[in-house]
Amino acid sequence: MPDFDIDFEDTQRDRVIEYVRNKYGEEKVSAIGTYMQMASKAAFKDAARVIGLPFDRANAFSAIMPDKISLDEAL
Repeated sequence: MPDFDIDFEDTQRDRVIEYVRNKYGEEKVSAIGTYMQMASKAAFKDAARVIGLPFDRANAFSAIMPDKISLDEAL
């Protein structure tokens, strides 16, 4: 079966899904979520950005973190 992926801004996603359901029918549309595991350095940098840690400081911290370990191990 053909499919297409939609990646839209969170505030507009419901509008797009409603359009697709109206166009193709409720029984023809489904939503699938994708989950992934982030590397510890990337997770740290994302968390640092969210809490407002300056970019250069977050980079300095992540630079001293060994690769391929958990955040628990890094701490």
